[in-house]
Amino acid sequence: MNLEEELVSVESDLAAARMEHTRIAARIEGLTAQRDALLAAVREKPVTMGTLNGAEVEWSRLNKSRAIVEVLRRSPDPMRIGDIVRALAAVGRSSENYNGVSVYLDSLLKQKRVERVARGLYKAAA
Repeated sequence: MNLEEELVSVESDLAAARMEHTRIAARIEGLTAQRDALLAAVREKPVTMGTLNGAEVEWSRLNKSRAIVEVLRRSPDPMRIGDIVRALAAVGRSSENYNGVSVYLDSLLKQKRVERVARGLYKAAA
């Protein structure tokens, strides 16, 4: 194998290693977020749904929009997206993620079901 062929081979291996590194870094980030949500759920007393419009309702039965609004409604202070994700995980909705909540918040803002009180801080509309 001449030097040029070896260089092409090394560049190919390097590109593959960089792709693997990116995949592993994304996996680590996802596992870290999942671990953090589980730690928060273990450390905090689980939030119970109670009643909604006079009927007992489970968090798992609410659609994502309604669950986000309910989390915000039950919080005494405005919340950041990460706080909302952790609160949803604490009530058993661990599949919710930052990007999904962000998209739903944008829609809920347009529907005037939530308010942005400051950059990155949200509360349920009055």
